[in-house]
Amino acid sequence: MKRELVVTHDGPEHSEQKVVVEGPDDNGKLKIAIDGRALEVDAKQIRPGTWSIVLDGHNYLVDLDKRAGLQGKVAASVGASEAVLLVEDAAQRRLAVAAAPRKQARGETLRAPIAGKVVKVLVAVGDNVAPGTAVIVLEAMKMENELVSERGGTVKVVHKQAGQAVDTGDTLVELE
Repeated sequence: MKRELVVTHDGPEHSEQKVVVEGPDDNGKLKIAIDGRALEVDAKQIRPGTWSIVLDGHNYLVDLDKRAGLQGKVAASVGASEAVLLVEDAAQRRLAVAAAPRKQARGETLRAPIAGKVVKVLVAVGDNVAPGTAVIVLEAMKMENELVSERGGTVKVVHKQAGQAVDTGDTLVELE
């Protein structure tokens, strides 16, 4: 059996490692690759949460403790040393990252869709504009048209003021 894991340690030296575990083989040994570095490990469970591990001829007694309050993390102890680790299935993590909501795109340049005259500027430099908010009012062919921000953002530049004539495609307001 092969499992891909992502192990994260949030201690003073934050690290994230890709761990691939294969086995056990016919001799009861595990093949482990940590960030591509291959290791052969002889591991036997002594009791639930406690393992005897032989690595490079050295024997280690490892306690794995899923303590309450660690929110899915595991406390791994070897002798007097302890590290709190987050162990995640790599495939599930990739799915969670892919399904996570993305930060909404912000910023746009509003241009005059038709020639006309600016009637009102509804924003000022520095204003925060939500998506769907009216930004400027144009008059064309005796009709007033509100131009609305699609993505929102912070007003960076207002290029035209009330009373100014505009041609099709003129830049009116820039949001970032």
